[in-house]
Amino acid sequence: MLIPLQWIGLFAIAAVFVVMFALGLVLGREQIAAALARRVVLVAVVFAVIVPIPVLAVLVVKLLQPGPAIAVGIILMAISPGAPVALRRAIDAGGDARFAPALHLAIVLLAVLTVPLSVEILDWIFGAQFTVTPLDIARQVFFAQLLPLALGAALHAWRPQLAAKLETPVSRVGNVLLLVLGMLALVDLPSILGRIGWLPSVAGFGMTVVALAVGAAFAGRDAAVRPAAAVAAAMRNPGLALMIATLNRAPAGVTEAIIGYAIGLAIAMIVFLRWRKRVSDA
Repeated sequence: MLIPLQWIGLFAIAAVFVVMFALGLVLGREQIAAALARRVVLVAVVFAVIVPIPVLAVLVVKLLQPGPAIAVGIILMAISPGAPVALRRAIDAGGDARFAPALHLAIVLLAVLTVPLSVEILDWIFGAQFTVTPLDIARQVFFAQLLPLALGAALHAWRPQLAAKLETPVSRVGNVLLLVLGMLALVDLPSILGRIGWLPSVAGFGMTVVALAVGAAFAGRDAAVRPAAAVAAAMRNPGLALMIATLNRAPAGVTEAIIGYAIGLAIAMIVFLRWRKRVSDA
């Protein structure tokens, strides 16, 4: 492996912090109000994120019967919602951008309870011995997402004009950091695929496509929030999945399977966002 995963992880922390801070710069009461006006849709989409996707992952694992490490990696990604960049991708997908921030916050906050519960249920299904506490999830979610988002939102409330001026350049810096992060990951891609094969990436791609359809379906007839709902259901949180794997001292193959899934997810999201851009421009 040319670039140690620890180095990539540190760079990812910096990139995510900048991205979430930039999103916080545009977060205000109007976004919360917009989501509360659609509370039924909000609950439906949150359900779509939490329940059908892990169920789909269990079915995929039972059907394909991959090795233990790959199976664990796929499952951990499926039960880890609320990726830090999901909010940016939801806004990029179009539709009512005011709905996406509150939806993302609801998913992230509920993850403190839903992820440990999912781990317990999956332990029972597969006879595994994984464990994670709500405090573990809360700590990761707070420092990775809520803190930079809150700092940006505080600046928006305190100095709205300054926040408006900073939002574009900070967003550009965040996008550049994400691009560099992707390039760093690509350097290690051949060696990772050489060890685990294409199955995690294929599973990640396929599950992401299905999850996009599930999220859009649960948004019902509300076309304005359908893109954000689709992205929210599809995006999984590799940082959260890796944290669970690390806490449980999972073998290196699990980490590589998580990365493989994330690669397939990223490819599916690129295709979806380009399609959405064509639809918006048409």
